[in-house]
Amino acid sequence: MRPTPLRRLRRRLILTVIVYCFAGAASQKLVPGVDEIFPFFGWSLFSKVPNLDSRYWIVIDRHDGRPVEPPVPFLHAPDSIVTGNRYIARKVIQRLGRSHDAGEAAEVERLRRLLERNYLKGGVGYELLFERYEPLEKWRTGASRERRSLARFDSGDSREEQEPR
Repeated sequence: MRPTPLRRLRRRLILTVIVYCFAGAASQKLVPGVDEIFPFFGWSLFSKVPNLDSRYWIVIDRHDGRPVEPPVPFLHAPDSIVTGNRYIARKVIQRLGRSHDAGEAAEVERLRRLLERNYLKGGVGYELLFERYEPLEKWRTGASRERRSLARFDSGDSREEQEPR
């Protein structure tokens, strides 16, 4: 009795999957210095993802001369302090932090004016911070590997109040 076309198709699919899995595993061992050969994959993607990430962010601690208690991160600030699209502003904050770290004073001033003019209402005192963290650890515990203050600004004031720490 001959196998039906459906059984032959099923056998071929099973054989194809088995060959694919072995070829993916073997491709990592056969070619030195190459982890995977397209289209065969050993599924080692997540072992190569870096564990550390970093970001720049600002914390608002004064608004119109009054302290904001407790100080609030930009993305969580009330609408009475922050205006506009917060996620576009976040890109401006990242560029501001990178420019500050690179020592580009003119670019820092330009980005600071852009941030204050388009995304902050009234007189706002804020601190630019840098944070390095492991994403899963940050999500689970809120802990950071490194957190440092870069500068303190007041909107409307064209110079830094405090030198970087």
